[in-house]
Amino acid sequence: MAQTQAQTPYRLLTLNTLAFPKGKLPRCELTGLPAAVQCVTPHITLYYATKEHAEEAWHGIMHKIAPLLGPLRAPSVVVGSEEDRAKREYTMEMSKKALIDLCTQEASKFLVAGRYELALPGAIQALAFLKDIHGEGAVEMIAPYLQLAEANLGLGRFQQAEEFLSLANWSILKNPDCSNNLRSQLHRNFGKLYSAQGKLDQALVELSHDIYCSSLEAGPEHIDTSAGYYHTASVFYAQHRIENALAFYDKVVDIWYKFLVSARSNADLAGSLGESQQQEAMDMLDHVLSTRVKLLGDGHIATGEAKYTLGLLNLFAGKVDPAREHVQAACATYMKHLGPDHPSTKDIQEVLARIMGDDMRPGSPGPDGEFHPDATLQPPDDFASHFPSDMQRAATQSPIPMPPPSASVPPV
Repeated sequence: MAQTQAQTPYRLLTLNTLAFPKGKLPRCELTGLPAAVQCVTPHITLYYATKEHAEEAWHGIMHKIAPLLGPLRAPSVVVGSEEDRAKREYTMEMSKKALIDLCTQEASKFLVAGRYELALPGAIQALAFLKDIHGEGAVEMIAPYLQLAEANLGLGRFQQAEEFLSLANWSILKNPDCSNNLRSQLHRNFGKLYSAQGKLDQALVELSHDIYCSSLEAGPEHIDTSAGYYHTASVFYAQHRIENALAFYDKVVDIWYKFLVSARSNADLAGSLGESQQQEAMDMLDHVLSTRVKLLGDGHIATGEAKYTLGLLNLFAGKVDPAREHVQAACATYMKHLGPDHPSTKDIQEVLARIMGDDMRPGSPGPDGEFHPDATLQPPDDFASHFPSDMQRAATQSPIPMPPPSASVPPV
């Protein structure tokens, strides 16, 4: 279905504005400005301010939903009974809800990939459908507002990002029973905005709110909360408060290590980690690793710990080659600092041996360091099978300090 929709033909044509009555010129699907371009498909004709907007909308979401938009936007058919009208309204609402889920998923996927210009169309369409169903200010509209804010923030459009965050905040104020998860995301995005603007003290205040709300929702040791610690560490780093930054980076590594070990024996927990969360974790741990290499050195035990955790995450995602590379490097570091008889070193050696056993290929070194030219690739089919039954780790490198007094704020 998705492949068929992606191949749907479309044409971009300059709009003949004289063909429309005065005051009836179509508006751009993305910006709301007067349209100058029309995107013609077999299912529906869409209007945009520029060809760039049309291309972004098409590749962002429209190629997937154009076949469904036609029936939704068609004039209502006059039916003869109240029951028929109720059935049609129910069908329309369920179709819109399905499209909302698709649009928000696509927007999230592009946000994680850093394709911010392609994330905007999906979030805008989700917002339009939600307005039709729930009306202005509904709590359901907070999520697309936050997606639009994050996309604009990624594009460096700080004013637009702040406007969408203000709309999300207004919706939260109108809905005091709003979840702490949404409150956490709101404060996190405000923190990222203020950090990008150089308002670092304000960013810390918002990020402390983020960590507080996320801790109430999921717990202070949950992977959802780890992003709050990560962004807080980045602000500390920007303030040249290196010890604080490293301590909060330690917390990020600690949380993800514990999650990956727990996922070994908990299939439900392992299945709860979505693709977007995996990519976000990859980005965070990769940045923590590069920071530790820069500040502590490639051979430091904390750097080895970050390599190990990143290797386990790659293994979780089925990426055997980078997993082997990181775990191998971590093993060498642990051998140097802790010795071959330390429990943590033995655990890494066991994980590495299992990875090597599953990833034997011509020209690849085995766990003994020798090359096995006749070996064949056997990809792993069970993430848990690579772990020893009782995994340990090196000691955390530094204690986790509390946020500064200015960032300690009452619950929201």
